[in-house]
Amino acid sequence: MRGGSDFGFTDDQLLLRDSVRNFVRKEISEDYVRKCDQEKIPPLDLFDKVAAMGWLGAAIPEEYGGSGLGFVELGIIMEELAYGHLELAILVYRAAVHGAASLLTYGSQEQRDKYLPLFAAGKFKSSMSLTEPNAGTDAGAIQTRAVADGDHFIINGQKIFNSQVDLADRTVLVTRTDPDADKHKGMSLFFVDPKSPGVTIERLDTLAFRSVGTNRVTYEDVRVPKEDLLGELNQGWKHLMTNLTKERFSVAVHVTGAAQAALDCAVQYAKDRIQFGKPIGSFQVIQHKLADMQIKVHLSRVMTYDLARRLDAGVDCRTEASAAKVYCCEAYHQVADEGMQVLGGYSMMPDFPMERHYRDSRIMRIGGGSSEVMRTSIAKDLGL
Repeated sequence: MRGGSDFGFTDDQLLLRDSVRNFVRKEISEDYVRKCDQEKIPPLDLFDKVAAMGWLGAAIPEEYGGSGLGFVELGIIMEELAYGHLELAILVYRAAVHGAASLLTYGSQEQRDKYLPLFAAGKFKSSMSLTEPNAGTDAGAIQTRAVADGDHFIINGQKIFNSQVDLADRTVLVTRTDPDADKHKGMSLFFVDPKSPGVTIERLDTLAFRSVGTNRVTYEDVRVPKEDLLGELNQGWKHLMTNLTKERFSVAVHVTGAAQAALDCAVQYAKDRIQFGKPIGSFQVIQHKLADMQIKVHLSRVMTYDLARRLDAGVDCRTEASAAKVYCCEAYHQVADEGMQVLGGYSMMPDFPMERHYRDSRIMRIGGGSSEVMRTSIAKDLGL
């Protein structure tokens, strides 16, 4: 996007892009991001500043205090934020998609009235609690149980790789409410307060995403009011599927912004680094690497905003969502990998952002649905 096509954005969308871009330039320094990464500090101060700009409510209807815009605008916001700080963009995504979009898709009117204005104002954070020690890609194998008990459900079980739950006001918790039902049936969602009695949260050490981080969460006889059931009882799998395209879009737009940042880092280094008496960017072998990286970033952006427009049009785009998730995540990893090669030994040092891009890009081929699962989904859509 920087110095390239406007991708058919309207004048208002270009103004929004420039506004977010200026925010990133002013508010997010590499020193700040490095400190967050190395010291495991979530960028909550920046999240509050993003909220003050009104961007968290971009895709929330005006009746709930949002701007009533669409996924193109939300994508612009998240891509530009990811360029500056990938984990900040993910904080925004978990509020805007896991939280607000889930409520808009299958929440009750009472839940929408209660929570959506808080999301739009940036006064509410959320997370998704799905993966378990024995249920990752095989999400239908979850064992966390929710048992009805009068006006409450009692929940027992364990979740792992539960990112941001320690910062969240509520988490979308996936449970099994009918253990006798078929694998993908008998599941229900709850909008749970992770600070409830009986919830234990343990931070995990990880290679990547060290700023916001991820957690192991144990639920021991946690009492959840029935009004916190999210959607219909025993229809949790169906509800999860309705939000997958939005999740995959969000991941694609995040890595597109981050890949652009990695590319720009490599280009600047190639211009500045002198070897054999001239900048290494003057050597064809380096030029071709950077050209291939540019192609990948450009195609990532094309796929991402094509998907955003399909989402805004309300058309079925499951295949396109899976394809964008695969391509964009793999492109980010390839861009970061080649960026490491361009920077040489300096790429191994946290003084340069390429080292962080390399780590962060690796998890994106796993989280939110692995590349293998995405390809299986595409094959299924082909009738195979």
